[in-house]
Amino acid sequence: MYKKVFSIALLTLILFGLFAIPNAKAVTTATYYVEATKTTGLDIDEEFWVIVKFKDFTQLWMWQTGLLWDKSVLTCEELVEFKPFYPESVFAVLAPTRSTAFIDGTIDNAAGKIYPPGAESLKAPGEGVTGTPGTGYPVLKAKFKVTGFFPSGTDLTPIETLWTAYPDYGTTLPHTVQSLTIYSVVPPAPHGPEAKFSWTPVFPKQGETITFDASASKSGFDGTSNKPITEYRWDWDNDGIFDTNVPGPITTHVFATAGDYPVTLEVYAPGATPETNSITKTVKVLPPSLGAAVDLYCNKVPFDGKGSNVQSDAFAPQELVILYAKVTYNEDPVANKIVGFQVNSSDGQAILYRTAITNDEGVASVEFRIPSNPPFGLWMAWAIVDVAQTTVADTMPFEVGWIVEILSVVPGDTSYKKGTTADFTITIKNISNMSKIVTLTIVIYDDVAVPIAIDKVVGWPIDALEPGALWYVELNIPLWAFKGTGTVYVNSFTALPSNNGVPTCPEKSASFLIESP
Repeated sequence: MYKKVFSIALLTLILFGLFAIPNAKAVTTATYYVEATKTTGLDIDEEFWVIVKFKDFTQLWMWQTGLLWDKSVLTCEELVEFKPFYPESVFAVLAPTRSTAFIDGTIDNAAGKIYPPGAESLKAPGEGVTGTPGTGYPVLKAKFKVTGFFPSGTDLTPIETLWTAYPDYGTTLPHTVQSLTIYSVVPPAPHGPEAKFSWTPVFPKQGETITFDASASKSGFDGTSNKPITEYRWDWDNDGIFDTNVPGPITTHVFATAGDYPVTLEVYAPGATPETNSITKTVKVLPPSLGAAVDLYCNKVPFDGKGSNVQSDAFAPQELVILYAKVTYNEDPVANKIVGFQVNSSDGQAILYRTAITNDEGVASVEFRIPSNPPFGLWMAWAIVDVAQTTVADTMPFEVGWIVEILSVVPGDTSYKKGTTADFTITIKNISNMSKIVTLTIVIYDDVAVPIAIDKVVGWPIDALEPGALWYVELNIPLWAFKGTGTVYVNSFTALPSNNGVPTCPEKSASFLIESP
């Protein structure tokens, strides 16, 4: 298999005319090996990063790398190869003025490998490069998701080849390959799925559309792997017959009259033991509201705060807030009513006192902008109005803060030698009720404020209400960096600034020492 890997990558590079003939030099033994951000205690659906490195090589002219894994327990979700324009690239570190050719690797989860592998070669005539002894140079980084259990261990193994310079062109450098064994938690006993659901609004009125959400339901397990739920079955009238069968966890229903309705959900997970599970909850449907009422909500769709005392989605500094108050009497809109609005910040200070008059639909609105340096935390908005000599009010809590915020940047060590790899753990949160896609930029400056390493993470999805997602990154400290204090700066954007992205929060930084090799 390794000869086949060699032929594909080598042939591709030759067809593109990417090789020139360098000078001959002696070679020594090199090592391919694997590192991972977590190696033990991995659980189902957990994600982790794997990095393939090699070290102790001389006269390196070309490398290529793939990876093998057990497809029954792991899935590769993302591949980040250290291309020539990355500062971690071996040739960028050891031959920064020379151009190279690069081939992307390909994820093949059906076979459990990255194949064809990625490859890089020096192009211009000259000698190969020699690495700093003991220093590992990363060539491939991949994100994996655990899909099965392996408490006795499973291996991650590089598909590897290193080539020497001319006249040994096409000859593999003497090298060894070191697999990495990782371990999962002990699998639980086989069990069936678990049905769970909720609904909004919690106290619906007759004729109102109700959203039923069974996303909290859990998959089954057959003793080896998860058995996902493939069907959600709903019985709306407690007659033992399922009226709605859908593949997804979210559906809607309308009860035409007021009353208490037992609603049954059954979930079906083929292959689990047992394959089904059900739960019944009673939904209380209210009659139409009588008398005066006001509903305060905002411009954050779909989490807009509609309903009595319902919290809306979060707002960021300088974001525009539009408050709406719908005034009704016996559920009919009331026009030409003066509505009072008040907003208090999380420290209890009044931010806004305003009034507005309802239109023909019974809606009054005011707007304001969150200050640029507000107190973070839970804010409160009120709407109050007099209708038919009755005073009614509604509240709408909402969170204020950086929607996506970098909480911390933590170096893996207090110091790094020049020519080695520095690693950092970045923690980021999302206070929104919706998932967000963010882009990170990571830049290291040396003691004289020269940027020495740059990386970026594009399109990272952060789950809704995520309290602290982790990202692991490695950057190489070049040999030409100045000794002293190194500082890493991390920024979060909606997209790269060159693509009109804007920051989501202030940057975070951390310092460490840069030492001599």
